[in-house]
Amino acid sequence: MAYKINNTFGTLLVTLADGTIDVATTDLTLIGKGYAGFGEKLNENFVKLLENFNNTTAPSNKIQGQVWYDKTNNQINVYTGSKWKPVGSTSNSASAPTNAVLGDMWLDTTNTQLYVYTGSAWILIGPTTVAGSGVTQVITESPEDNTGVKRSILKLVANDTVVGVVSNLAFTPSGTETLGAALISAGFSTVAQGIQLSSSVASAKFRGTATDTDKLGGVAATNFLRSDSADTTTGRITIQTDDGIRLGAGNDITMTMSSDDFTLAQTTQDKDIIFTVNDGGTTKEALRITGSTGRIEHLRVGDLTVDGTNTIINTSTLSVEDNIIELNRNISNNAGMPNYTGLKVNRGETSSATEQNLYWVWDETYADDGSTTYGNAGGAWTAFKGADGDTELEAPTLVDIRANVVHATTTSAMYADLAERYEADCDTEVGDVVILGGEAEITKCNDELSDAVFGVISESPAFLMNAQAGNNDSHPMVALKGRVMVKLQGTGKAGDRVVSAGNGEARVAVLEECNAFNTLGRLIKDKYNKETALTECVIGVK
Repeated sequence: MAYKINNTFGTLLVTLADGTIDVATTDLTLIGKGYAGFGEKLNENFVKLLENFNNTTAPSNKIQGQVWYDKTNNQINVYTGSKWKPVGSTSNSASAPTNAVLGDMWLDTTNTQLYVYTGSAWILIGPTTVAGSGVTQVITESPEDNTGVKRSILKLVANDTVVGVVSNLAFTPSGTETLGAALISAGFSTVAQGIQLSSSVASAKFRGTATDTDKLGGVAATNFLRSDSADTTTGRITIQTDDGIRLGAGNDITMTMSSDDFTLAQTTQDKDIIFTVNDGGTTKEALRITGSTGRIEHLRVGDLTVDGTNTIINTSTLSVEDNIIELNRNISNNAGMPNYTGLKVNRGETSSATEQNLYWVWDETYADDGSTTYGNAGGAWTAFKGADGDTELEAPTLVDIRANVVHATTTSAMYADLAERYEADCDTEVGDVVILGGEAEITKCNDELSDAVFGVISESPAFLMNAQAGNNDSHPMVALKGRVMVKLQGTGKAGDRVVSAGNGEARVAVLEECNAFNTLGRLIKDKYNKETALTECVIGVK
């Protein structure tokens, strides 16, 4: 009949048939009924139990509670049902054991450190330093001083380096005694009372917040400037960062550097920067930069030199108390004179092309005919308007100069007629022949050979009378004498007399048609085109 093999708890491990053995269920040989040679297997089982399965490898068919002697580590282990656990010793491995229970101990073979398991985590017992990284701990020592008396200290060691010492009194270590000499070589030629850092450790210093100190950097604390009250220094203050100096609770005034440029700024909106001086005991404002406008509103200057290409004065009225304004002071000789020197009137940066800037300048390029009649001088005072674009001084156009009385030795004009403004009762054009009369002062001459001819509408008279009477639409300029363009019909030769032809036009007359009343003037040059065209004539001659 087969054996039923149970464990201590009554659990069936295996059923053995008669005459058989089982070596797979446990690490012992289980013997069935009637097995021949059972004595050998039985004795081997006793030996295994006696030596606790002594082997370099763990038993492969272990069951809970089984004991195994680890021959490699000479250590007894018990199987917990899930792992082999050392009995009365630590677990030795390079990584933390799994399935640990409360109280387990583990020796980290990589760092030679001992840990204990709390039930949830491995806690380091010691040593606190990792093997090969150097000693890091507080060490009590009793070095001798230079009188042979032992002194108790605490050495603060980090990675084998003495960073500091703690002593209840000051002393000089002995240079001959072992511990004292070691202190000296570690950077402690003298030991101070309290906590002292090594002079051999670079940048060793206390870091954090202190409530008080006797010295900072070896300088008495009384020699430093106060930050909470007014103070005085006899030395120079140097700020080596670009962040600069700030004044006021809201950093209202800042003095900063950027790319070696210095900026003094008033940061509070619409507030001023004011400079004052003591004038005979009275405080006077010398300069005010107004925050609301961003401009200098008040400035007192003695001698003023302004260098640069542009000086802009943005005021409604500029008053100059000096009797002479000097221009071109920096010109060293006549050859260096610019072409134009004087005043420019800006008509507006965004004005249309017809509203060019205006100038009243000394024109160095002008040259007269060289006679003494006109002064025989190079240059002339000139009024003109600039050309379009950026080259307005390269092609100036002359403009009017208006005055009450002009006193001069001689005068000249670019144009050649004498004209006066008269009110017209109709639209007129340059070259129209007009007479006195109509519903206003003048009207177009609509009659041929009219004895009432008066003048011709001028475009650019050399001299204009009654100039303020109106504009060219209401009060056109009527040439009374001189060279002027006339609407002329037909052909003619130079010198031919000109009479009215009707419709505001003129024609060449034969001598028999002419009299002192109807002759308007004479043709200056031959005219070959029969069509009516503006033709230059001299009027006011017979």
